[in-house]
Amino acid sequence: MGTLGEFAVSVDDVWTTPQAAKFLDISRQAINKRVQNRKLLGYPGSGVTLFPVWQFDVENRGIRPEVPEFLAVFDEDVEPQAIARWSITKTDDFDRTPVELLLSPDTKEDALRLAGAYVPGSVEAEPTPDIGPGGKRASKEVAEWTPARAGSTGPQHAILLAAADLFSRKGPAKVSLREIAAEAGVSYGLIYRFYRTKENLLLAVMQLLVTYGGERLSGEEDAYAAIENSFGADVDAGQFGRMLAWSIFEGTRPDRLLGGVRSRGYQSQIDALWDNPVEPQVRPEFDSKVLASLIALVGSVWDLYEPYLSELADNPDRSREDVRQEVTDMLKVLVYATRPNR
Repeated sequence: MGTLGEFAVSVDDVWTTPQAAKFLDISRQAINKRVQNRKLLGYPGSGVTLFPVWQFDVENRGIRPEVPEFLAVFDEDVEPQAIARWSITKTDDFDRTPVELLLSPDTKEDALRLAGAYVPGSVEAEPTPDIGPGGKRASKEVAEWTPARAGSTGPQHAILLAAADLFSRKGPAKVSLREIAAEAGVSYGLIYRFYRTKENLLLAVMQLLVTYGGERLSGEEDAYAAIENSFGADVDAGQFGRMLAWSIFEGTRPDRLLGGVRSRGYQSQIDALWDNPVEPQVRPEFDSKVLASLIALVGSVWDLYEPYLSELADNPDRSREDVRQEVTDMLKVLVYATRPNR
């Protein structure tokens, strides 16, 4: 066992399983059991389980007694990572975080009330139920929103651009609505009025990027031009690809990330080309090493990206195996079509 000086005590710090097990002097299996029974807050990180440090009582070398009671009042469908983020986010009514409220005897009941009213997917939960326009209670589903065109202006578009930049650089989980407000030069209240939760804002950003990319591609002359001018190009400064990667690593489900967003990029040009086939103007010979690398790349990331790509393509009637087999067949055609002396 180490000294107490070895352990961090910052409210927004996290420990991994070995650190938590060392502090509590119990096995990793015992740690996992406490997480499963909602006696301890732990959530998946980049290949490890992370534990917010505020829930540990450094003086008594244990879990704070308020933690199990706090976790018990959340709905079962609230993900631990969402609880962890929300717990250290200041509430407007109290100007204190739920953790600060929980650990103070005078405000513990306020923290439990807030936790019980928490809506899954929100980042800054409110003490009262979400009320939408017209006095109607807001649905738990992500709010519907139609993105502005790429050239539009105004505070709402400034929020989207700031969010897209921060989400793609740091990952959605590490960005707060207040940070986005500061970057966009607007008040936090304005972001809350437009989007209410970070999940709504994330979906709006993804919809904007997908729509923007689709508009760019729709202006191309044909499928060959669309591929030539978009592949490896700076279409959206790489924001969509980076946000997708962050979301995969953070474990965000495709339906929560993309909602009703659908991509039609390339499809209209492909359909037009198939109706009136025209042979492309390409180099006479191809390098088998490049082709082998391309196939290896597609194969190595397919299981990670396929659920998100299928969500974008909106093919609910097709099984994952059916889509995988079709992509496999396409790669076979590509290998044959690029053979020497064809």
